[in-house]
Amino acid sequence: MIFSDIEQEMGDYHIYSSLEDVSDKYKYSHRDFDFYRRLLDLAAKGQDLSLMKITKQAAGSAWDLDKWKFLPITHKVYTEQPNVKWYIFLEADSYMAWTNVLELLSLYDPDEPWYLGSTHFFGDVAFAHGGMGYFISNRAMRDLHRIYDGKHINEWEKRISEGCCGDVELAAILSEAGVNITSVPGLYGESITWFEWDQGRWCEPALSWHHVGSHDVEALWQFESKLLTQEVSHYVYKDLFHKLVEPHLAHTREDWDNMSRDRIMTGSSGLHPDEGRRYKLKTSVGDMDEEEQEDALRDLGDEEKELALDEGFYMKKMRWGELSESEQEDAWNELSDLEKEAHTSLGVCKAACEDWDECIQFFYMTDRCHLHRTVRLGHYMHASAGSEDGDDDEEPVRTTSGWMMDRVRDLKDRVGTCKSVPEWMKEYAENELTKHDE
Repeated sequence: MIFSDIEQEMGDYHIYSSLEDVSDKYKYSHRDFDFYRRLLDLAAKGQDLSLMKITKQAAGSAWDLDKWKFLPITHKVYTEQPNVKWYIFLEADSYMAWTNVLELLSLYDPDEPWYLGSTHFFGDVAFAHGGMGYFISNRAMRDLHRIYDGKHINEWEKRISEGCCGDVELAAILSEAGVNITSVPGLYGESITWFEWDQGRWCEPALSWHHVGSHDVEALWQFESKLLTQEVSHYVYKDLFHKLVEPHLAHTREDWDNMSRDRIMTGSSGLHPDEGRRYKLKTSVGDMDEEEQEDALRDLGDEEKELALDEGFYMKKMRWGELSESEQEDAWNELSDLEKEAHTSLGVCKAACEDWDECIQFFYMTDRCHLHRTVRLGHYMHASAGSEDGDDDEEPVRTTSGWMMDRVRDLKDRVGTCKSVPEWMKEYAENELTKHDE
């Protein structure tokens, strides 16, 4: 089933309205539905909806509208298809590796209340991120619809009107029905260009990608189709890396941003070292009251908290902009000579990467050097014409990315051979089922 803001026909496909079942008191008066009402008006006049101007304000309105869609869509798919084993939810700019997904779902009983996804938190609500895709079993849907009545719908819609996000509210509603999220791996919130190719994920099966463009979809589809012709049904991130990423890596690549972000050195004057690094600052807790201590130590582990309270201080991690001028000077003096000069040229930037054992790639543009400890592919970056003040006589600003190819090879060698996807998934699911039964 395909859903959009309004009901329509597209070729051989019927497009369902994702908002049809929202109460009229919200649909025709609430400010979140301003964009929706404009769409309805244009459709009623027979206008081409693709010509509707999407201003920045309209885009914000469309985002506000999005949170209302999750519950009605969930209800609609169940009423239309009440007997299917699994309900798989996927957004229009996402891509799903179906053979891997079906292998995963085969390990979970649809007659048990499963809500599977990539776990995120909003306050105390654990929810499956909608853009990455999520899976709800038939039993979970039945449990939800046992409490799907007028009284609950009124409460839920009021909460949605005051809330931020549809996937968060859906998780809270499922929890009321006794259905809580179980996390599954392989669901990723960005495209392949953003993915961090590191040793920890190398042998995991890929399930989904988000924010994919037509080029990404075509590349993934061609990759999967070729595998199927070789009678290979499943794949892991390592396979994607070999075919779709590694061929595009090089010692240097001009007009390219490989999205190196771990350590950032900028500026030709003043104190501008490593904006991305978190600096440790000795911070006293002895003068704090109990509430202040609890807030300050919130992100520490139990042992770190106990040590901080015993010794009266802890090492607080702070970004560059949060440091005082004297603290910035101390941090600057701790940098190596290469780090201090990394922004001055491509050669020095590359040397700084070579000097840092963890660095596997770098990015350079005038007065800016970025280093990164995992492999990212990145994307083409057009040379900007002229200077920022509009002087077109100046040379275009060019960017260069590069990878430490020997370290990339070392990464591949360290990983070795991966387990088969069915074996990997079976072990993972068995561990989760054990936790679920406890």
